[in-house]
Amino acid sequence: MLDVPADQALAFRVAGHHLDRRVGAEEAVAAIGLQEYPPGWGALAALRARSLDPLPPEVVQVNSFRGSPYVVPSADARVFTAALVPEDEAGLKSLVGAAPAKEVIEEGYAVGEALSLVAAAAREGLEGGPLDRDAFHQAMRERLPDGLLPWCRGCQSHHVRPGFWRALGPLEVTVMPEKATWALAEPPAMPLEAARAELVRRFLRVYGPATHTQLAGWAQTAPSHAKKLFEGVREELAAASVEGRKGFVLACDVDRLVSPPPATGVRLLGGYDPYVAQPDRDTLVGANGALKKKLFPSVGRPGVVLVDGRVAGLWRGRKQGDVLEVDLDWLGDSVDVAEEASVIASFRDCSEARLV
Repeated sequence: MLDVPADQALAFRVAGHHLDRRVGAEEAVAAIGLQEYPPGWGALAALRARSLDPLPPEVVQVNSFRGSPYVVPSADARVFTAALVPEDEAGLKSLVGAAPAKEVIEEGYAVGEALSLVAAAAREGLEGGPLDRDAFHQAMRERLPDGLLPWCRGCQSHHVRPGFWRALGPLEVTVMPEKATWALAEPPAMPLEAARAELVRRFLRVYGPATHTQLAGWAQTAPSHAKKLFEGVREELAAASVEGRKGFVLACDVDRLVSPPPATGVRLLGGYDPYVAQPDRDTLVGANGALKKKLFPSVGRPGVVLVDGRVAGLWRGRKQGDVLEVDLDWLGDSVDVAEEASVIASFRDCSEARLV
């Protein structure tokens, strides 16, 4: 079995994410999608790190991995949605989350039954067109039984638990045409089995060597479902490991793992960028426990400064009027990030960036 050191695996992943060199926008989005978090600029920042082109027109925003909004290619939407959905009741509990599943079961519903009711209510409520968050939840309240509308202390209202309305993306019921706005999804074109196989391929291109368990945890689906997805492409896989930790890559990507292409340039990645959010955090931060604590706090992740493919520092942006103050925390020597910071500032409706 091919075994590689951590820096070699990271170089492989950097290239898979197109962070070694910038590419066209369509190729950048297609790799594994772009998480739209923080709302309003997260996907734009992720795209900037991978491409100098604007966001292409043929994309859609949808609740996808972990229920989070992702910008994905419209033609490939099933890879990021339906491919995640397990076929059995136990697996659906993983899709919506343990706590929401427990709640509906205590109310006398199976998870699959509850999802069907929520999906039907959403389809009916959105027949007239897109709805913003408040109107969407009101439409659901008007159509669902009380047992699926628990009290939310934060909102001070009854509404469907997030685990269920976020699952409407994977169930191919809703898309998000604007921030906090939902609309009915277009009928899918890609066959489901093709989408399931493609999900594994794209996951391994950007996160390999990896396992089905890592896919399940990263995407929030059932391990049993992820295992079936891997089995569906088993003839395309090659065993590989990172410093003894076993996993798989695509057989066609072995050469890239053996000799990853060199990365050049400076990138400012958001704290929820798909590269930073890789399932294998230990390889990303190595033995640097202090870095792991800084990079993955319980609330408010910093961004990452990537220099020639390596983590060179952390950054945080804070708006002061129309100026974005960028606080930099270098791990070693500093580099010039002014140009990239200025672009991030424009995404956040600021006229300039100030490095502090």
